[in-house]
Amino acid sequence: MTTTTFSNRSTTFWDKTAAKYARKPIADPAAYDAKIARVRALLRAEDRMLEIGCGTGSTALRLAGHVAEITATDISNRMIDIAEAKRAASDVSNLSFIQAEATARLPGAAFDVVTAFSMLHLVEDVPAVLRAVHDQLKPGGLFLSKTVCLGDASGPLRVFVRALGTIGIAPPITILSRAELSRALVRAGFDLVECRYFGKSRLNPFVIAQRPR
Repeated sequence: MTTTTFSNRSTTFWDKTAAKYARKPIADPAAYDAKIARVRALLRAEDRMLEIGCGTGSTALRLAGHVAEITATDISNRMIDIAEAKRAASDVSNLSFIQAEATARLPGAAFDVVTAFSMLHLVEDVPAVLRAVHDQLKPGGLFLSKTVCLGDASGPLRVFVRALGTIGIAPPITILSRAELSRALVRAGFDLVECRYFGKSRLNPFVIAQRPR
């Protein structure tokens, strides 16, 4: 009997919806711009950065001019294809897109900054991802994440989202609360530096964590 894993289902979902995702407008442009501004303020020109769950590459392209080098990964080959087409059409030369699992250890680590925006709730084994992030950060390096924490949502909403994932309308989801995410980061060896929100939603905390020096 063949078992379909969370990861395989996620890959299939994102490969099928990549083109539609690329055309979808940002739900809250002001909140997105505020997030980008906060991230830029944390970056240095000499930084080497890793983005996991890069999607179609829009965020990596916006941040590339603020660091020395970005490696951006995604589980979906079709997402990476779209991202690479965007990069090729731009004048950005310090950005590489790679198809890889979120737990992948990449050549060239360690990184000064690792980001994971709107993706930790999309992986099955959050602790394994956080361990991979921690291992690939330099001492003192920053991990920046923005995560949908449906554990803080109402029960009916959680049931609805899970049902959508079961029938393939939405990707599989891991239900996390902000408190659970914070505890997972601490268990992975991070110090918590900042937690805030952009926009009106209180289900998407932006967290800054640091690997101790």
